[in-house]
Amino acid sequence: MQDIFDLFEGEYSQYITASLTGEADDRGKKKADYKTIKEPVTTELWQLHLSGKNRLGFKPEKDGMCKWGAIDVDPASYKDYSEKKYVNIIKNYKLPMVPVKSKSGGLHIFVFFKDWAPVKDVLKKLEEINKEYFLANEVFPCNKAMNMPYYNAERTMEYAYDDNNTPIMLNTFVDLAKEKRISIEDFKKLKVSEYEVESEWRDYPPCVQKMIQEKWPGNHRNDFLFNVLVMEMKKTDNSLNLKDLVDIAEKRNQECFANPLDQKEAANVARSVHKNAYQYKCPPKLNAITPLCNKDLCKLRKLGIGAQIPDIKDEFTDIKYTKDTRKLWYECSFRGTHVLFNPEDIIDQKAWRKCLAKHKIYWVTLPKPRKGPDPFELLMRYIIETAQENENLKYEDTLEEEQYQTLKDFFETTIEQDKFDKLKDGYTILDSKDNYLYFKRITLDKWLDKNSKKAFKNVSEALKLLGCAKHDYHQGEKNVWYVEMPDFVNHQAITKKKTANGLTEMDDEYHDKFRTPKTETSQTKDN
Repeated sequence: MQDIFDLFEGEYSQYITASLTGEADDRGKKKADYKTIKEPVTTELWQLHLSGKNRLGFKPEKDGMCKWGAIDVDPASYKDYSEKKYVNIIKNYKLPMVPVKSKSGGLHIFVFFKDWAPVKDVLKKLEEINKEYFLANEVFPCNKAMNMPYYNAERTMEYAYDDNNTPIMLNTFVDLAKEKRISIEDFKKLKVSEYEVESEWRDYPPCVQKMIQEKWPGNHRNDFLFNVLVMEMKKTDNSLNLKDLVDIAEKRNQECFANPLDQKEAANVARSVHKNAYQYKCPPKLNAITPLCNKDLCKLRKLGIGAQIPDIKDEFTDIKYTKDTRKLWYECSFRGTHVLFNPEDIIDQKAWRKCLAKHKIYWVTLPKPRKGPDPFELLMRYIIETAQENENLKYEDTLEEEQYQTLKDFFETTIEQDKFDKLKDGYTILDSKDNYLYFKRITLDKWLDKNSKKAFKNVSEALKLLGCAKHDYHQGEKNVWYVEMPDFVNHQAITKKKTANGLTEMDDEYHDKFRTPKTETSQTKDN
């Protein structure tokens, strides 16, 4: 009991319960009613779940961290669905994942971590895996609760599969999950190999990939086969003759449908496509294909909808970006040359041509189509979205260094210890009790204007990136900002450069020297 409790540890402060209604939608997905319970998850609740008395579900993420994630495979049809292809993918590509049949009849593909892992890192890799292999619509964590497996464990229909596609019971599942647990460091390094079911698979529209993976069991087979054949024509730049397209139609007819069309009907679809139709049928004109459709992804596929990303995209390699608090720039390899560019260089093709000319490369303008998106914009979108952060110049590291140096300089030029009435005079106050620095917003604003060398765009950005917070009232002063100081500050032993009189900024006399006129000195001068 404790093992499964620890394995699925997540947002245990509340949970959901679900009860099947006995109904199913058009795809055969079982419907359920859900209820949120704002009570902690306990081992007793897990016991009720495993004994079939109270179905349990909750979110994996807690305070931006998680110990497990999942890809929710939602098949086009639950009636004729088989998990075998996905189990084989996990096995063949050595993915550290465990597939589990969901309560609705689909598949939850879990990954488990050895310790708490940042949600952003987990999602980044899970989405990469999903895009390559599973094409699911939901990846967890996603701020939603997921039903737990092995409800009514002794008679469960929500069981896991081992690598041989054999259903396994609870204890075996726990052992397999613990065996496949992975550190977040190793998960981030996991290589996602290309999933090539057939030639040019990565360029297929998502709907066609889904039909080949799972076989469509429903209606509108003529329309769906039409889309498949449009893709086949695109693969050959519309050069297929009618006989070849008819042969392909019959082959795809058998591959893509649980109940194939009549051979003559499939041939008629091929004739229709070959005659003059090279555009896909998509939602909203063909709403039946919505469960298989991913328009945003399809737009980026070479064989997808609309104007395609030009083939020249393959000449851009090793695309990286570097970011700091001042600017963002990109670099890549293009035609054997290392190219540096910034966001202003991709505004249009004229700016891009000028940028490449600096690298002794002449850019030939990409022609615009009569309809659809601009190929140049698609190319730039591809480059920007493909760019990986430069590992040697990470933004988090740069920001940390900027925070440290800015706070150090700000502290050293404006410090006054413990006297909060000096805030209004443009000083910062280091509270010796907690090592927090207190200041007025205008003090930081003026200091940034003179000293920061434009590290931040404005004071609002500086307050955010430096990690500052605000008190409406503090020590009798209104609107006081504060920030915890880095380790360089030892508030018990602050040393400052002394004046000619031996005073430091920590001495009251130091401030009086510059702010209080000396009457006697003035009179002496007058005399």
